[in-house]
Amino acid sequence: MSIQLIADSCCDTTPELQQRLGLVKAPLKINIAGGKTYIDDGGVDIPTLIADMKASKAAASSACPSPEEFAELMRPCDECFVVTLSSKLSGSYNAARVAMDMVREAHPEKKIHVFDSKSAAAGELQIALFLKERIDAGESFEAIIPQAEAFIANMRTLFVLEDLGNFVKNGRLNKVTGIVASILSLCPIMSDDGHGEVKMAAKVRGLQNALTRLVDLVAEQTADRAKKSLTLVLAYCNCPERAASLRAAFLSKCEALREVLMVPTGGLSTVYANNGGGVVAF
Repeated sequence: MSIQLIADSCCDTTPELQQRLGLVKAPLKINIAGGKTYIDDGGVDIPTLIADMKASKAAASSACPSPEEFAELMRPCDECFVVTLSSKLSGSYNAARVAMDMVREAHPEKKIHVFDSKSAAAGELQIALFLKERIDAGESFEAIIPQAEAFIANMRTLFVLEDLGNFVKNGRLNKVTGIVASILSLCPIMSDDGHGEVKMAAKVRGLQNALTRLVDLVAEQTADRAKKSLTLVLAYCNCPERAASLRAAFLSKCEALREVLMVPTGGLSTVYANNGGGVVAF
């Protein structure tokens, strides 16, 4: 009997990787001002979504999966792990917890655990990869939980934004600051704060300088780890050539990395990263 992996759709994967993980997803919804709604089920046309967000004066909003949508994925499983967006960024974690209680009330024998990723996008995939590794090693449901919680506590997420439009629209960056940043070609590097919130890690002038600084930050933050011991997940938004170049730079400068796994952003992650953005988790 294998433990089923479930995530919300902010967990970025390729179809092949999703199949290898045996991962099923509960889709979020993306709402564009004017009434257009995207179901983030793997079929979102990313360039069209980017164009719709750019054309809208208001920020895109999202709706998390309902408890029933999560419960439908949990019911067939004797044991399952669920990975969600940071509870500080979305209601997805709380919805999954409600679903867990619903399923357990009817089937108390089922084993279900919901992990708050305290991250998004690449971070969710990083956690799913860790869980799959422990499951394949034959470890028990109970033994994996504290290991995964420790993994989440030690994981770091960083991202670079080329286009600040969504951050200005959703209020994470005020309009004047956004205009000044645009005029001065400032590219912020954002990070998690260790508790699931987003904070500024650095402000760098020019995108290429920001990408170089991103590589340096990862090298600095992994300097105490054993050589070739870590996998870094890189989720990229509509910029595969830039991502490939960034992957090469990570492998060249970060001795702790044995692998850089590249995945395109799905719908919800695109709302966060916007066109040209990139998210890394390690």
